[in-house]
Amino acid sequence: MTGKRVFRRVLSVAKPYRWQAIASIVALVLAQLIEVALVPLLVAGVLGAIIESGNPLGAGMQAGLWERLKAIVGVRLDSAGARVHWLLVFAAFMMAAYVVRAFLLFVYLRLGQKVSQRVMHDLRGLLFARLLRLSLSFHEGRRTGELMSRTTADVSLIQNLVGLQMADAVASVTGIASGLGLMLLMSPVLTLFALFVGPLTAFVITRAGTRMREITRAVQERQAELSARLQERLSSIKEVQSFVREDYEDRQFGDLNRRTLNANLRSARLGALLYPGVELLSMTAMVVGIVLAGWLVLQHRMGSPLLLSIFMIGQRVGSYATHVGRMNVAIQQGLAAAARVFEIVDSEPHVRDAPDAAPLPRVAGEVAFDRACFAYGNGPQVLKDVSLTVRPGEVVALVGPSGAGKTSMANLIARFYDPSEGKVLVDGRDLRHVTLASLRSQIGLVPQDITLFSGTIEDNIRYGGLEATHEEIVAAARAANADQFIEALPDGYRTEIGERGVRLSGGQRQRISIARTILKDPRILILDEATSSLDTESESLVQEALDRLMTGRTTFIIAHRLSTVRRADRILVLSDGRIVQEGTHAELMSTPGLYRRLYERQFADSDREAPAQANQAQPAGWSASAAEAPSAAEET
Repeated sequence: MTGKRVFRRVLSVAKPYRWQAIASIVALVLAQLIEVALVPLLVAGVLGAIIESGNPLGAGMQAGLWERLKAIVGVRLDSAGARVHWLLVFAAFMMAAYVVRAFLLFVYLRLGQKVSQRVMHDLRGLLFARLLRLSLSFHEGRRTGELMSRTTADVSLIQNLVGLQMADAVASVTGIASGLGLMLLMSPVLTLFALFVGPLTAFVITRAGTRMREITRAVQERQAELSARLQERLSSIKEVQSFVREDYEDRQFGDLNRRTLNANLRSARLGALLYPGVELLSMTAMVVGIVLAGWLVLQHRMGSPLLLSIFMIGQRVGSYATHVGRMNVAIQQGLAAAARVFEIVDSEPHVRDAPDAAPLPRVAGEVAFDRACFAYGNGPQVLKDVSLTVRPGEVVALVGPSGAGKTSMANLIARFYDPSEGKVLVDGRDLRHVTLASLRSQIGLVPQDITLFSGTIEDNIRYGGLEATHEEIVAAARAANADQFIEALPDGYRTEIGERGVRLSGGQRQRISIARTILKDPRILILDEATSSLDTESESLVQEALDRLMTGRTTFIIAHRLSTVRRADRILVLSDGRIVQEGTHAELMSTPGLYRRLYERQFADSDREAPAQANQAQPAGWSASAAEAPSAAEET
């Protein structure tokens, strides 16, 4: 995206606040004009009349200008008393000018900050809303820390751009133009020299700004990478410490931190070269200008008060030129950040509502796959020509080795992905032609890795039904076998559970998740390894809660532990993306095939685990040899 296009996009975000932004810019422009034009004119005219007799502006064209100024003022300056009187009037004018300028600066800062804060608020909300609606494939390809960096650091740079920097740059350019115009009226020779230096300065600023935008993008990418690694490692601190990888992670973070430092140093180096460079050009112009002005005074073509006025204006013009250089660097940094933000804002979800999508009414729960095929991106197909029909209220188990396509089938049902070929239907309606919200509102997902949010237990259960009353939340918790342990907590349902529910056990988190799903009251239920990581007691409580949850709902159970699927109405055995067997547990066990081999192997492993566990549980006098326990554990 080009710089001009990004700039237009930034302006479009600020459009609702355009009048406040314009008022801020006008206030700053007027304040700059007071400083660059009014004050030097007062100094030249009034002090010139006090210090010198005759025409303080010098000979030639300026003489007529001076006479007109005296006529407008309407005071005689031919006595000491009149000059003192005018000196006091001059001081009053100067104070009034600076009071007005201070008020204008207040208006500029107040409105500029207001615009910048509102634009940051809107842009951050726009970015978050887009992230929420982008498909699962997008989030699986991005790191959370990187997205967080774009939502915080990048948006903050844009805030500075639209708030004060843009107005500052406009006002500085206006100050340069008005100052040069006034100088041209006072001394064409000096002004023409300044106009010769101006384009050279503008060229340096433009080239440096382009380079700065490139460097800033690299800096933001390094910072996003740093943020992503920091977020990942801190959220997985238990794994880091359990594998004793503190030194390793410290070294890895140090390398990334150094790369980020080097990128920032390149940005700082360019800025360090640009600011003195522009100032050197300005000061060089001033030195040469002093020589030219001195020659004009010696030739009696210019008065010394006018020379003072011109140098006051020239100093401000040079200061504004240096300031524009700094602003250009900051603006380029803001544009680079904006490009990264709009890259996300402009992203389209791969899975979205079709133009003709209609809301899905309350469903009976029939789910059908019609010759469905699916692949992740450009990878190999993970589902190949899958066809089946699941009746309303039927409990279907999906089993098979890892990578067989079980979770992919569940993802297609919830329409986290669309099939590359064929279709998936609910109650006979193609999921591509119903709205996502109406579909997913009727699907409940209970995964193995439960995600709870920081807040209270009640807040987390209410996530399944935002309008639920406390009584309904308690009823859902009771049905999920969670009410007893919740009531035993010091604050009951108002207990804070910490980030991701770290203050609860795995079984407790799972039961809260089930309560949340009960409150949602879905017609179709997907249980993805819901009990695989629980101890025996917790599994019993969770399984009892799941049995209540599954009643009357079409249920898909994904499980590696085959003991949990024996009560399913139907078991589908997947291998290499295809359904290779289908039937009840008894039917599949009576027929040689993949299911029986998996089942027998799994229970054979369990039988080998038992002696090892018993050996560990025996007192010191247990007679088994010390070598047997490692052997059993090894087989496990």
